Amino acid sequence: MSKMFKSIKEVVKNNQKQILIIFLVSIGLCLIDQLTKWLAVYYLGPLVTYPSSTDLPHQQGNSVEIIPGLLNFTLLTNNGAAFGLGNGTIIARVIFIIISWLVFLGVPIFIVYYYKKYKHQFSIINLICLILIYGGNFGNLIDRTFYWTNPCGVIDFIDVTPLIPNFGIFNVADSFVVIGVIILLISLIIDMFKGDNKEKSEKEELNNIKNNNTNNTNSSNLVDNNDKTSNENNIENGKEISNK
Repeated sequence: MSKMFKSIKEVVKNNQKQILIIFLVSIGLCLIDQLTKWLAVYYLGPLVTYPSSTDLPHQQGNSVEIIPGLLNFTLLTNNGAAFGLGNGTIIARVIFIIISWLVFLGVPIFIVYYYKKYKHQFSIINLICLILIYGGNFGNLIDRTFYWTNPCGVIDFIDVTPLIPNFGIFNVADSFVVIGVIILLISLIIDMFKGDNKEKSEKEELNNIKNNNTNNTNSSNLVDNNDKTSNENNIENGKEISNK
């Protein structure tokens, strides 16, 4: 155990600046998310129990048009995942709470593992993705874990259904997570293509080296054969002269 803590301490010490950036910016994103939710409840409340709720009080507030035909602010509580998935049951909420806590605790473990294994820091793109995902998850984690009465569940208010009908209502934290995942997937795809191109270039370079070595060997053999033939001819000519 002491060896593990010593290893973690060494990793943190060697990568102190980037680790500090990850957690400070993530906390900043979480605070932004919580502030926007508080403002949504304050200006779009009061919340009332939604008739379709089953195990948990699914609540709804007022709706305000922000951009006609594009964006509304509609206050709604969500007892499941992002965009209203898994609404209305205690078991769904418990599952998503567990998932949120696993992400919350798993990211620091992953950071320590990454630094220890690869001996270098995250790229700017991966750093941004990590911050967005961690900060967004932290914001919704607070709602899921502590809001069991009023409001109950995650507070959502960003409503794009005027533009995309039946699209779930979401919040700032959801946006952070989704953007982080999308950027991460794009980065992984680009890295995959770069890796394929690099592997292809290395194979071509290796083949060129092999071909050059083969050509050099053939040229060397040809020179040796020519030298051997020349020497044999010289010996034969010497014998003929001596016979004469």
